Amino acid sequence: MHVSPLDVFVVVSGCFSILATVPLIYLALKSYRDGRELHRIQLEVAELMSEVREIQHEIHIDQRAAKSELVQTKETVERVARATQRRRLPRVRFEFSPSGD
Repeated sequence: MHVSPLDVFVVVSGCFSILATVPLIYLALKSYRDGRELHRIQLEVAELMSEVREIQHEIHIDQRAAKSELVQTKETVERVARATQRRRLPRVRFEFSPSGD
């Protein structure tokens, strides 16, 4: 049986081509898995960002309420201070001395 050099070349180059595709298939599968994992992480980040926006909105509402309460407290203190200054009566002092009967 006589094998021509061309046949040997075709068989050897075919084997190398098949062997060269194995790492490419591995990389393609790994990239696909990484892509799925990245998509899952992106969904989690989007969900977390939504929660952060909700919390920021709640904080903003709480800050407005606290500011409003602070302004009301300040106004009340100022009214009490003005009312106290207006209604302050002069102090009268009584002294009792023991009677000498």
